[in-house]
Amino acid sequence: MIISRYLNREVFTSTTAILGVLFAIFISQRIVKYLGQAASGDISGLMVWQMVGLFSPVLIGFLLPLAFFLGCLLAFSRLYVDSEMAVLRSSGISEYQLIKMLLPIAVIIALIGGAVTLWISPWANETTYQLRDEQASKLELSMLTPGRFQTFQKANGVVYVDEATEDSESALGNFFLAELPVDEDGKTRLVSAKSAQRFYDEAQDKNFLQLNDGYVYELDGNNQVRKVTQFEHYYARLDAEQSITSRRKISATPTLQLWRSKDPLSWAELNWRLAVPLSVPFLLLLAIPLSRVRPREGKFAKILPALLIYIGYIILIVIFRRWVEDEKIPGWVGYIPIYLIMALLAVRLLFLHSRANTHNNKKLAKNEESA
Repeated sequence: MIISRYLNREVFTSTTAILGVLFAIFISQRIVKYLGQAASGDISGLMVWQMVGLFSPVLIGFLLPLAFFLGCLLAFSRLYVDSEMAVLRSSGISEYQLIKMLLPIAVIIALIGGAVTLWISPWANETTYQLRDEQASKLELSMLTPGRFQTFQKANGVVYVDEATEDSESALGNFFLAELPVDEDGKTRLVSAKSAQRFYDEAQDKNFLQLNDGYVYELDGNNQVRKVTQFEHYYARLDAEQSITSRRKISATPTLQLWRSKDPLSWAELNWRLAVPLSVPFLLLLAIPLSRVRPREGKFAKILPALLIYIGYIILIVIFRRWVEDEKIPGWVGYIPIYLIMALLAVRLLFLHSRANTHNNKKLAKNEESA
């Protein structure tokens, strides 16, 4: 049907445009955050773009329902402003027929959102944690920032480099290394060298630093220098003794594992992921009556009340998630009360909208008869 294709195209275009704008805003903030971490030496420069790429599907899954909701509002509001909706009404197309026509785009958006939140986002979160663990377990020369003190070996060591050579991944200049004591009776070792470069031992499969032309200062418990050793070459291993594995968040757990475990945290996360695809039909039902505007009001007239409804919906989801985690409500109940509230609100608005259209049509017919 030509009208159905036209309406679906309008909604898809508006949704894509809004999603692009929201994505650009939020991803730019995340990029600034990662660049700040790279500047402070917490992550490497290469990891910045890897983590941005992994965060993108997570962000898309979060923004997709909102983009679809606003896309429907703007698309239908434009039809009202341009009097195209009046033509559709005069052709006998009701709200329920509009819903039926928009089911294809709603199903597509729901499937995309479900695929992102149920499978792609957990994989992206898990990969992000693996990258952070790999970075936390060892200190690479490529991550050293000139002019900054950086810790390694679970904060039991400090590295400082005054300047870097042209090939910063293999050589550094004016290098300083401090190995701090693990206990109160331990000794502190300070190493100063004119230059340093990467040294890889294939037999041990470990990364080392080869320090050139420097001194080793050994301090006792009172921080008094007890021994000074001059060296031509000194090798220091910067790998952590044990691999640092961060506690995996529930967001990185595969969906099938959440379904099998069914503990309160798993139920809360599973309902959170299902909320994205399940929200789409309710948001479509709300968008149709909320998009009704008068020609002089403009197509953005109903954006604010629609956003308030969406914010209230998100707040309810956050509250119910906390209740599921605290076992105040059963996990299998999840967000069903919220969906019922959304459905009742949508039906109420559709009823009022349909009655208003019927009243306007009768009034228009009466005016034509009197004329």
